Amino acid sequence: MTDAAIPPEDDNTANPPRQEQPVCRRCGRPGPVGDDGFCDGCEKALEQACL
Repeated sequence: MTDAAIPPEDDNTANPPRQEQPVCRRCGRPGPVGDDGFCDGCEKALEQACL
C-alpha cells in the first residue's frame, strides 16, 4: 500500500480554524471595529450625531 492510497486525515494543520471576523454593532458589516464595537464609518456618524 502506498501513501497516495490513504486519504489525508482531517487535521487542523492544513486548515486552521478561522477566527470570527468582528462585526459592527450598528451596521452589522464584518470588518475591523474599534474598542466600542463600531466600524470607522459608524463611529464617525455617531460622533457627528452627538455634536
